[in-house]
Formats: sequence, C-alpha cells, structure tokens
Amino acid sequence: MQNRIVRTYGVKHFNSQNHDTTLTNVAAGKGVCIAAGFLNVFSGEFAWTPVDCEEHMSCVLCAHAGDNRKSVATFLGILLKLYQE
Repeated sequence: MQNRIVRTYGVKHFNSQNHDTTLTNVAAGKGVCIAAGFLNVFSGEFAWTPVDCEEHMSCVLCAHAGDNRKSVATFLGILLKLYQE
C-alpha cells in the first residue's frame, strides 16, 4: 500500500527500523504510519483509522513448539475457532 501511495502521489516517506520507532516518529509529529491492524496500540495516544485497500498481508500465530500447557492449547483453539468463523 505504501509503495502504491508513493508511486501514485509522490509522497515523501521514510521507513523505520521497527514499529516502536515508527510510533515515536508519529508522536513527534514527523509523519503518519501505515500499519497492519494487529499492531494497534490501545493507549489512547494515537488515532487508528481503518483503511480498506486491495493489498493483503498474511499473518501467523506463533507459539513455542515445546509448550504443552493446556491453557496455551485452549487459547490457540479459541483463536482458531474465532478466525474460522
């Protein structure tokens, strides 16, 4: 999405090394951020505006392969069920 906006509108841009640095730049008034919704920070300090766009990004849920706790398996099961619905 960023590439399409830059290409179409000639917007000046810079990329941060990580999301925390991006949010620091946003807080400092140096720009705005295009980010996946799962990166939303619910601190009330930032205005998150959903954007409908043609680009899509696959996401994964990671857990440690050796973590056999029942609570983790239950949690993963709940998330998978919600995702499938």
